[in-house]
Parts: sequence; C-alpha cells; structure tokens
Amino acid sequence: MIEMPTPTDHTLQTVAAQLGIGDCSTYECRPLDVDVEAPGTAGLWRARLNGDRGEGTAVVKLLRHPRDWPILAQLPPDAQAMFIHQFPWSDDPEVVCEVADLCPAGLRTVGLLATQWHGESLRSMWLEDLGEVRTFTAATEFVTAARLLGALAARRDSAGSPLSERFDDSFALTMIARNRVQGGDLPLLGGPLRDVSEDVMPTDLGDDLRWVGEHLDEVLDRVLQVRHTPVHGDAAPDNVVVDPVDWEAVVLIDLALTPRHALGYDLGQLIFGRHSPVVGMGAGVIDSIVAAYLLGLHDEGMAVDLEEVWLGFVGSALIRNAFEVTTATTDRPTKIAAARYLVRRAIDLGLIPVRTPVG
Repeated sequence: MIEMPTPTDHTLQTVAAQLGIGDCSTYECRPLDVDVEAPGTAGLWRARLNGDRGEGTAVVKLLRHPRDWPILAQLPPDAQAMFIHQFPWSDDPEVVCEVADLCPAGLRTVGLLATQWHGESLRSMWLEDLGEVRTFTAATEFVTAARLLGALAARRDSAGSPLSERFDDSFALTMIARNRVQGGDLPLLGGPLRDVSEDVMPTDLGDDLRWVGEHLDEVLDRVLQVRHTPVHGDAAPDNVVVDPVDWEAVVLIDLALTPRHALGYDLGQLIFGRHSPVVGMGAGVIDSIVAAYLLGLHDEGMAVDLEEVWLGFVGSALIRNAFEVTTATTDRPTKIAAARYLVRRAIDLGLIPVRTPVG
C-alpha cells in the first residue's frame, strides 16, 4: 500500500464541517487492515480529525489509475490496454451521489464527506466511518437486501444513469468472460486441474465447467438479450451491510462506476460473493432472494417476469461466479457447491444444453 497523500486544508475543513467538530487543527491516518486487490484502489485508511468542538473519524479510500496496479503486467496485452485506456477508476464519488438520490426507503449509501485530486492519477474519497460493520447472517436479511437492490435497479433505470451508459451493456461481464474465464480459468481446467484430488476439483464438476466453456458465447449472448439496468456491480455481503444507525436498514458501500448489466446481476455477488453464507442456507433461500428482487422491481413499476430475472441472474453468475472454484484458496467446499448449483440451474433454464457424460 502506498502512503496516503497529504490532504489540503480545504479538504480537512470540509470533512470537519460534515462531522460537526468545528475547525480542524490536526489529523492522523492509519491504514486499514484489509486486502486491497481492486485495479482502481490504492489503499484505505481511517482518519481521526481533531476540531475545536470535538473529534471525529472518516474512512479514506484512495483511487488510482490502473496503470499503477501491481497485477497489470500479468494480464494479456489487450486486457492491459482496456484497464489503461477504458477502466472507469476515478468516478466513484459521482456514482455515490447518483445512487444516494435514488435509494428506496430502508436503503442508503455510505456518506461522502469530501473528495480531492492528487495530480492526475490519484483521487481520495473521504467517507462516513461505519465502524465495525455488521454483515448479514440471517436469510431474511438477504431477502430484504435483494428487494432493495431490485427497487434501486428499477429507480436508476427509470431516472437514467449517464455514468453507466458510457459503456456497452454487460461490458464488465464480457471482460470477465474473455479475460478471466477464457484466458485463465478454462486453460487451468484443461490442464493442471485435470489431475488433482476430488476435494480440489471433482472430476464431474471439471467436466461440467469445461462444457460450460464450450458454450460460453451462447450464455453471454443470452444474457445480453435480458433487460439491462444500472447495477451496484459488487453487491457481495461485505459491500451491502447493516446500517449501524438503524439496524433495520441497509447501507451500500464500495460503489463504483459499473456499466449496465442484466436484471439479477447483483444477486450473483450477494449469493455467491465474498463471505456469503447463502449457498449453505439451501436452494429455497435462493428462490426467496430472487423472488424478493423481482418484488423490488415491481414495487417501482418495472414490469418484468420471474424467468427474465432468473436468466439474468444465473447467466451472469455462471460466468462470474461458477469459475471462481478454479483458483479458490479458501472455502473450496462452498465454491464447489456454488458451481454445481449454477451449472444445474443453467441447464434447467436452457442456458446450456445437457452434457452427456463420457463412458
């Protein structure tokens, strides 16, 4: 992690005013103990500001141009070019403002206190400090979050999102399909992962994922036919959390500029993303989450049917989440269960044909 750039006095006074602590006289920052892997994020800090009417804290997120991303050199040349010339690394503050104005009751974004540019390649965001956030543990909490995400998608679609519309629909999913799945996961499945133990990659699942790979373009084409809306983009449980001020409400964090994606796209990360316990809760809970997302869409007047949400959700998650099992270093049983579920549902929905086992 790089050192946090020095904020201007204007930034400090703006944050202090938002915190209600009067004129800021001193501040200190300490890095947060989190792994930073995103191409457009250089680091996270907790800042403590001292004012003449008290003290307060904020979280500072430092955005950086992906040309300085350490992993960039490991990517294929076309992927490197995309990140350098197209990746929307600096627009997070504008996205927070856009989403904040459209949240339905029971949902809000983390508060944006101030922003500052540090040259042309770094931009800091000063954000509300939520403290030690509480993530969802109960099925009912995930169901509520899904309804709110559906309502937000419908509201943003109705209002229009100039930020999201700067890119082709499903741009991020297409990049995942081309660069990660076809460029990395499928070669692993075709080579090193053919001769590993069953607890690392079950033989039948490896065959299933290679089969999905053969039909990946068909899946992507089908997803592109589903209605698209603006999305959170990474609605994993550590980014959709319990509001510390009102435990009945939900807070969205780590909002970034994401192109429009298919209905249900955000459910993939909510159900199968980092730290999600939903797979272990059973298929019935997943059914309830998808139904709640549809209810949120309907609450805001978007007329779509359940099958379209399922197609967008499963088709997107099959590409984004099912192949995570190839490189998972922790919680492999859950990743295996998630991949099996997604392959089965993709067959049920007609996204891929039934595979006839050899022998």
